[in-house]
Amino acid sequence: MEPVLINGTGTDNVALWYYSNGRIRKKVYRNPSWIFVEGDGYDLDRLERDLEETRFHFGRSTGKTIFGEIEGLRIYSMPSSIGFLRQAVESVGLNRKFRIYNADLNPVLRYVSQRGLQFFRIDQYTDRDVEIPSVKIIPKVVAGRPVSVLLDDIPYSRLDRSFYVDAADAIKESTIIVYDNTMNSFTGIVEKIMDLGYDLSVHVKPGSTFQSYGRIHHKNTSLQIYGKISINADSFIYSEAGLDGLFQVSRISSLPLEIASSVTPGTAVSALEMSRAVRSGYLVTAYKDDHEGEKSPEELISTDRGGLVLDPEPGLYDDVYEIDFSSMYPSIIVRYNLSPETVMRSGTIAVPETPYFISTEKRGFLSAALEDLLETRLRYKAIKSKDPLYANRDVALKWLLLTSFGYTGYKNAKFGKIEVHEAITALGRWILSTAIRLAREMGFTVIHGIVDSLWIRGNGDISTLIERIKLATRIDIVVDGHYRWIAFLPSRKGIGSPNSYIGLRVDSTYKLRGISARRSDVPTFVKKMQVECLEILKDCMSSKDIVACFRDLYSIKARYMAEIRSYPREELLVKYRITRHPEEYVSGTMQKEIAMSLHRMGMEVNPGESVEVLVTGADLHTADIDGDGLADRRFYGKLIERAFECFEYMLSESAKISKKGEGLQLF
Repeated sequence: MEPVLINGTGTDNVALWYYSNGRIRKKVYRNPSWIFVEGDGYDLDRLERDLEETRFHFGRSTGKTIFGEIEGLRIYSMPSSIGFLRQAVESVGLNRKFRIYNADLNPVLRYVSQRGLQFFRIDQYTDRDVEIPSVKIIPKVVAGRPVSVLLDDIPYSRLDRSFYVDAADAIKESTIIVYDNTMNSFTGIVEKIMDLGYDLSVHVKPGSTFQSYGRIHHKNTSLQIYGKISINADSFIYSEAGLDGLFQVSRISSLPLEIASSVTPGTAVSALEMSRAVRSGYLVTAYKDDHEGEKSPEELISTDRGGLVLDPEPGLYDDVYEIDFSSMYPSIIVRYNLSPETVMRSGTIAVPETPYFISTEKRGFLSAALEDLLETRLRYKAIKSKDPLYANRDVALKWLLLTSFGYTGYKNAKFGKIEVHEAITALGRWILSTAIRLAREMGFTVIHGIVDSLWIRGNGDISTLIERIKLATRIDIVVDGHYRWIAFLPSRKGIGSPNSYIGLRVDSTYKLRGISARRSDVPTFVKKMQVECLEILKDCMSSKDIVACFRDLYSIKARYMAEIRSYPREELLVKYRITRHPEEYVSGTMQKEIAMSLHRMGMEVNPGESVEVLVTGADLHTADIDGDGLADRRFYGKLIERAFECFEYMLSESAKISKKGEGLQLF
């Protein structure tokens, strides 16, 4: 088997890990590097004089950015000294006279990109990845302590010497270690293994608490085991797409697997773009200093509008098609040649509802960089049902594409620009509006639309509609679902909710959004109740048939109400996210009581971490963390009532539209 590059480590010396025939072979290479400094001729002369007093080599040179060629100074340095060099150059330039390039590239990413190498290289997109020995060590934590551990597929309920020996042997024999370090549980396991005399060289990276989109999150403490590739199970990509997805992200981003597992999808996209720039000979700015162009108040209002969302009319609908643009925003970037250097105030293609134009004189960097990502994802999307491997790769690429749009408007994105972001959303609104117009022209009624999806019904030819939309918009669109019936559920205010619906497809599968069965903080037994009710409704061929399930649905609800305290403890656990340290809570809440209880037990919970508890008194904010408490009937009864509301609504709507249900009073 030809050796496959699976990892890269180091800075001044880069070690490339090649895997072949069950063995890892490492090759170490020197990694000399350089930065590029652009500035006024006088200022560059002064910088050269200062550099003559140092050990750095330098010379005048021409560089290439996505906007064109620039003149400047190329300064050579080993990667470990680039941070110091950058600070010195900024100091000489008073933090405003120079523009610095290629000063913050990941050393391994830069090395493999310059040499045209690729992690986990495959010849054909359908090829399987190399099989690398790996182990999963996943502790189950209750009240801050591991009570059992899943070692691959083997559960260990007794954490004695036998377990630690087995875990140590598994780590020794594996190259990839996937671990869960919730409340430092895996850290404790590693310490016990080392106490037994096993030699493990471990580097610990402390966890962190951060806020994103108004929500508090916590990233667990990470461990790096020397000679191994260590993957924290709280990695977003791993949790969504497993190792298959991580291999794909590493392959396309040029990030080593361990780093690819620790970054956000947006950072992976940024790495992909930087790798593409290095491979193409473009300089990458160390920081952005371009600003949003001036706009009149009218232009600001017309451009800063986001995606198009229709509020659906709550109700039951029969024979509904969901048509979906495939990766709409990334497709717009690629198909319409959007990039910071191609979106301007004059050009070939006018962007609707904006003062912008798109230049087509040359291929834009951003559109070219994302093209391979988009095309690869579309290939996997077409075959994902054939193999879980393809499905995982599809999921990983989907998340990268989703964030690729957001990064065009991110202030620190290397290749972002707010005008590009606004042009994308403007084209997105025009494309969805065009699809709505064509659907209506062909006899369809539009029920709902949200950014890149439409729900329609009618007697028109759906295949012809799809082709007409593709031709008019230049964006791929598919029938994502054909529903026997679909219920758009009302919000608490009684109006339609864009992301709350239950749809039964013609193949008897459901698409669910916004209900308890989809929520991570709802107890398992409540989800089971909803699933049972949905199974009853699978026999309903149309919306009017639902009313006939009245007795069966209420029978299920009554049974769950009566048996609240008979369900296993693990099915009653409710997940609460702790948002503060115990002493920082002002008012009495369940979260405060949980944090205080754990503190009294000697366990500290970091803000952003979640704890599963049995609620024993909702009104008094009391919960059982690790004992045999008694479930609060009232609290869990309310959860059942809330989860059943969607079925009550559907029964009511079905009664209204059913000929047999005229005048029938259900409630």
